[in-house]
Amino acid sequence: MPTGKTPGKERPRRRRSATTAAGRGRAKVRRTARPPAPGPQVAAAPPVGPPLEAYLELERTLYLVRDALENSDSFDDLLTELARHNMPEGRVAQVADLNLEGDLHVHSNASDGKLPPRKLPWLARVLGLRSVALTDHDSVAGCREAFREGMLLGVQVMPGVELSTEQPGLEILAYFPDAGKFFGFLATSRAARLRQVLERRQGEIHQKSLACLEHVNAWLRRQKVPVDRLITLEEYDRWFEGQKPYFPGTLCVLGLERLSESERTRLKIHDPRAFNTRVVTPILERLAQKGPAGKKRPSRLNESLALVAAAVKAGVPAATILAHPKELVTKGGMSLGAVRKLVRQLAEERGLDGIEVNCARDNEDDSRYWCDIVREYNAEALAAGRKPLLAASHSSDFHVLGPGLATGEITMGFGLLDSRPQFRRGNLRPQMALDEFLEQLQRRACENVQAAGGAVESD
Repeated sequence: MPTGKTPGKERPRRRRSATTAAGRGRAKVRRTARPPAPGPQVAAAPPVGPPLEAYLELERTLYLVRDALENSDSFDDLLTELARHNMPEGRVAQVADLNLEGDLHVHSNASDGKLPPRKLPWLARVLGLRSVALTDHDSVAGCREAFREGMLLGVQVMPGVELSTEQPGLEILAYFPDAGKFFGFLATSRAARLRQVLERRQGEIHQKSLACLEHVNAWLRRQKVPVDRLITLEEYDRWFEGQKPYFPGTLCVLGLERLSESERTRLKIHDPRAFNTRVVTPILERLAQKGPAGKKRPSRLNESLALVAAAVKAGVPAATILAHPKELVTKGGMSLGAVRKLVRQLAEERGLDGIEVNCARDNEDDSRYWCDIVREYNAEALAAGRKPLLAASHSSDFHVLGPGLATGEITMGFGLLDSRPQFRRGNLRPQMALDEFLEQLQRRACENVQAAGGAVESD
């Protein structure tokens, strides 16, 4: 579930501003040419606007798409339903007029997203996206379904997974650009450890989610929410259609619905990400502290990276990207300097391939700072003969189709999308053309196989 505070209202805690820390000024956008070494350029903000009327048309269209998706059992059903509302195929994409061609960080209800995996390519197709990456939390269960549906619709679906760690805010995206090799690997005994670990983690998060429900309701009661409006287990079940595991992030959406506008203002909780940071994350931290005493748990970060390394050793091209570094600040309480140090450590000691330098959580200052980290590291890596960091930026972290200030949800292809002038076109700023980044990602994933002693077959 999306987390962190709303971009444009919130800044990471720091002793100096990201702009000062970067000290580079704003670089020019480069979309078609490979960015000059040692690192990425900072793309300019999307143009402010359009007029409020145009935004409201977009919002109405997206809610129409949301309802049509919910009522459709096939893509043809979806097109028929949209046509009933004078939205023939192509009209939604025309209204959306997206600023990017792909979204490489999306979730399904195989973890804490709302849409089934097969419907993600449907949404991508009608929005005009030609590529998505399914990166569910500690789950690859929906990848094959989404990939097959994407093949039928001409939407490229890259398998991936967002791997958790024991550190708040630290999550690692693993991408598998060669879907055939990845699915072939999953069918073999060499993937037994991956299946075992992910199954165990899903069981753990399910139990934490059920425990978290009770604590969220207790918090809501303290806010004077009537007993008959508390979140029920039946409501939780309906979200996931009875499919396990349940995820606590869903409680952020359901809990926010219980707060009136005046209560949201008083509590300074205006969107699900703020609800997560202020309410759910502290609950999960307290639950973690109540675990078995005296038993040292193995490092989940080590375990996550080992899972990717095992796939690479088996000949599966894969690359790792640090997800939304801003969450290390908002959820993990780290300083910007500590984030910079952590990125260097992960790259030098653990083989991290890149970081998300722009996602829906980031404002311009944030993206500039993450790009500065990449440039600084890559300058030294070039001199030392080490591999440079990749700069990932086609990343909404989509979970639920619900744009607007009332929900604060992140929208596929847009990021944060609401009626404020700076967010009427979303807040994603691609750092390079999609094809260029995908080429870099594919090359790095294959290089990782070769470095592990494997062989990569040419296409």
